Amino acid sequence: MTIALTNECPNAADLLALAERAARTAGKYLHEHFRGQMVVDRKTRKSDVVTIHDRHAEILIRDIILQAAPDSCIWGEEFGAGGEGDTVWFIDPIDGTSNFAGGMPIYCVSIGIAWRGALVGGVVYDPERDEAFVGSPHGFFVNGQPCAEYAEIDASNAICLTNFPHEGAVSDQELAAYRRVLADFRAVRRFGSAAIALAYVAAGRADVCCELSTYPWDHAAGTALVLASGGTVVARNTSGLPEADVSKFACYVAHGKGFDLVGSVLAELIDNVPDRSVINA
Repeated sequence: MTIALTNECPNAADLLALAERAARTAGKYLHEHFRGQMVVDRKTRKSDVVTIHDRHAEILIRDIILQAAPDSCIWGEEFGAGGEGDTVWFIDPIDGTSNFAGGMPIYCVSIGIAWRGALVGGVVYDPERDEAFVGSPHGFFVNGQPCAEYAEIDASNAICLTNFPHEGAVSDQELAAYRRVLADFRAVRRFGSAAIALAYVAAGRADVCCELSTYPWDHAAGTALVLASGGTVVARNTSGLPEADVSKFACYVAHGKGFDLVGSVLAELIDNVPDRSVINA
């Protein structure tokens, strides 16, 4: 099942510019409050945290988008889905909140755009490095500069980004799968931000990334970046079936142009998730 960007959206360029403006505005706010005192609350599990800055940043983004594009549906991490229209915005005001709350400068603002069910493009903005990753059918850009990437073909020469396995009790099956990933790749890194991992694959800073439990606001924008750069995203839904709709992704592998996924331990991993009960938990 092919995952692709659509060329059909009539005002895609305007929507993408709006997304970048909203992401930069929220990012400026976050940068100003980064490493300041804040109260950290937990949602469903110990690593799923939220701060007042997540909520305020999402309000900033929503206000900017709805003022310019009132006929939109917004699907945000902090305030859920609302509105009606052909255009859907997938918003994560802080992807990597645990990092942000702990003073680690690996977090971002992530805004993905879909139109009539098809992915249009996305913006991932890193406030601490002032880097805006922007992708659409017209190309992939970092701070306005075109960026072409090529991945290593073989896993033994490649860098893999993944947040698997997750915190908490880890089964023997999960540990065995992770050992295989460690053995196959030259380097494995855990960023704590799915959106930044996808942006780095798109930019050629890593070769492949894999996530086994994400939500649309986590991966929609980054998926657009990888596709815009010429890479590939292979996804599965919660039933383990191939999925092309970013709103229904549960797990995925994204890789740059050239990486050979066939026979990779990652291809096996998303087809045989050790514990599907953790997906979108």
